[in-house]
Amino acid sequence: MKKFSLFIVIFFLIAFVSHKYYVSTSFYEFKNDSGSLQLTMKIFKDDFTNLIKKRDGIDLGINKNLNSSEIKSKINQYLLSNLDIFFDNINYELNYLGAEENDEMFTFFLEIENLPIFKSITLKNSILFDLFDDQQNIIHLKKGNKKRSFILRKDSPINTFEF
Repeated sequence: MKKFSLFIVIFFLIAFVSHKYYVSTSFYEFKNDSGSLQLTMKIFKDDFTNLIKKRDGIDLGINKNLNSSEIKSKINQYLLSNLDIFFDNINYELNYLGAEENDEMFTFFLEIENLPIFKSITLKNSILFDLFDDQQNIIHLKKGNKKRSFILRKDSPINTFEF
């Protein structure tokens, strides 16, 4: 009976200890037909909710409308202060389009229109680095038939590619 009781205690201890991964995923896709760069970013709801509550005092768990003017403004401000894109060392500003809520994730949509012809692109993504030291931002970049993927971390939030 002692072994069974010990098994039950260990089972419950293991079952309720969460191993948390802090990760976001961003898809940067160049659209030749429209001459734009479209960025789709997925971030876990609980992480982003904690960030906005800590930073701006807004509880996204209560305020469900991510596209209300107040919340959209706060999200836009945070995203644009943590995302940079340089084409041939010239910084281009992203336009924040809006957000969706899906299961455990928030999906954010951003875009740059009227892209220049360029040889290199530098991406900076420091999303959630101010909240989690072990945050990892997975980046997928697609231009034509070229695809690249990499991970940005707090100690290396920037990556440059030649095309």
